[in-house]
Amino acid sequence: MNSITEQVGASIHSGDNLLVMCPSFMGDESRVCLELLTPAPPAEVYALSVLFTQSPGDHLDAWQRSVGSLPARSRIVSVDADARSSTTERDADDPTVERVTSPQNLTRLGVRITDCLDEWGETAPDRQVSVCFQSVSTLLQYVELEQVFKFLDVLTERCRASGAISHYHLDPQAHDDQTIERLVGLFDGVFEYADDEWSYRQPGDG
Repeated sequence: MNSITEQVGASIHSGDNLLVMCPSFMGDESRVCLELLTPAPPAEVYALSVLFTQSPGDHLDAWQRSVGSLPARSRIVSVDADARSSTTERDADDPTVERVTSPQNLTRLGVRITDCLDEWGETAPDRQVSVCFQSVSTLLQYVELEQVFKFLDVLTERCRASGAISHYHLDPQAHDDQTIERLVGLFDGVFEYADDEWSYRQPGDG
């Protein structure tokens, strides 16, 4: 059976911002994440991942296990939000890993992301760029909802302008309905895992 991303692939376009709602402990979240990061063959993809709790090394290892080969270019912005995301010796020596020392420093985080998108837009305008933001739920542990909303409003517009296919993780069990409703309006589509299966909807689907 085709995966949910394959089933709705025709509905996803360059510049789309997608929300992935799944309990953070579910293994299916990682599979959908990596599928969204590879909307084209890996050799044609430039992938940017913003990580709050997963180490860069673990992220790349998961990529290789699932996809088989790494993207043409990879950039990781590692945000120090959790001890588990601390830099390993391998990460420290990797020039493709950039660090933001506090999740509350939204200005620095935004600059790191924008600089990467700008660089790739200038040097490889024909490549498909993909972005993973893992996760909105973790950011909300450190920053108030309205600040996060404003940050994501700017970020989604920047990603849209770059033509990137971007997805953002959110654990629906960690937030009330009002918070989720506030954020959903920022996105072009929503993947949601419930009752042991994935669904996909676009704004206005109900």
